[in-house]
Amino acid sequence: MGPMLIHLSKWRIIAAGIIGNVIEYYDFALIGFLAVIMGQLFFPSTDPFLSLLGSFGAFAAGMVMRPIGAIFFGHIGDKIGRKHALIGSLVMMALPTFLIGFLPTYAEIGIMAPIILVGLRMIQGFSVGGEYASSIVYLVEESPQGHANLYGSFVSLGAKLGMAIGAGFCGILLGYLGEDIMLEWGWRIPFWSSMALALIGVYLRRHLTDNYIAPKTKEIPILKILKHHRREFWLFLALASAIWMLYYTLFVYMPVWLEFYAGLDKATSSYINTYSIVLGVIFIPIMAIIADRVGSLRLMRISAIATAASIIPIFLLMTTQDMYAILPAISIMTLLLCAFQAPIFAATVSAISTHNYRASFTAVILGSAAGIVGGSTPALMTAVTKISGEPLSPAFLIAVFAIIGWWAADRILSLRTK
Repeated sequence: MGPMLIHLSKWRIIAAGIIGNVIEYYDFALIGFLAVIMGQLFFPSTDPFLSLLGSFGAFAAGMVMRPIGAIFFGHIGDKIGRKHALIGSLVMMALPTFLIGFLPTYAEIGIMAPIILVGLRMIQGFSVGGEYASSIVYLVEESPQGHANLYGSFVSLGAKLGMAIGAGFCGILLGYLGEDIMLEWGWRIPFWSSMALALIGVYLRRHLTDNYIAPKTKEIPILKILKHHRREFWLFLALASAIWMLYYTLFVYMPVWLEFYAGLDKATSSYINTYSIVLGVIFIPIMAIIADRVGSLRLMRISAIATAASIIPIFLLMTTQDMYAILPAISIMTLLLCAFQAPIFAATVSAISTHNYRASFTAVILGSAAGIVGGSTPALMTAVTKISGEPLSPAFLIAVFAIIGWWAADRILSLRTK
């Protein structure tokens, strides 16, 4: 059977594995795209900066719950089975997104509006922490030999598809309805529409094959990991944190940055955001195939040092406010992210040899990196840029984290070759 036929024969496994991430990042695209609108409706202030910060704060609140959800669903995945974690996290993730579409605004119920919004985001973040890692572990474990990076990267592919659908749908609605109607009631439509994706997800996951057999032991995987694999834990956490800072800057914060500091209007910055996501969909699997050939950690080391060296010139190009400079800059930034991110999934799953620790290890590493570092990135970038008055502030932060990521990948590689 040829490589393409092998992958086609596993289409249901791939589709079931990525659908949760399509839903998850569809929602993140809405939060990023609608950040200014949501800020005005739920965190009203005479200062637009404070409204935006409130909106990104709600985003961060949900993301901070990810490590807690990661521990919970990672434990279920290791102790009961991958399928149970996948179905439970999907249902728990889809409902809050749908319900956000029905929320009354600050003008209607006052302070309770942002409190309920943050509460729903926290439930969502809790379930996402389990969803992300459960699907990664499931896809890597079910992958054909020699294709672990490719199958692990399908999770990110699903994420970018979700972001493309979310950002594209919001862009079309904004163009069709206009800013006034979008602010009045149009913003609710994308949240309601998420239920269609959720129903597809439940259908795909009901009939999953799960080859994992949970061992009959009373040990708690995460405690064993922190006791026996502490060095791997902190190195992978540092590496993943560098990746997710770049990820959330590019896909969540960048449309706002382009609007404020590159002189673009909302529609143009959203089109550029959609373009970068589509480019990511194309290059994530390509970079994963390269990682399967050259090795996950080697590719991450190269991309980390390339990111550190080029991120400040990339931001400088974008401050020229020239589209002929902005598009190539965004393209290079997206390619660097794809090369950095594509190998992290399979590398994390295979970081330790103990099979019944995998879901917990992957969940806590990626849940913490995406949740704490990634989730706080848009608010952090907004605050640092405002306080310093320096549009290049995000680039300096990314460069520092990329150097830390390179160091962590180098240390992991040296541990393996000893």
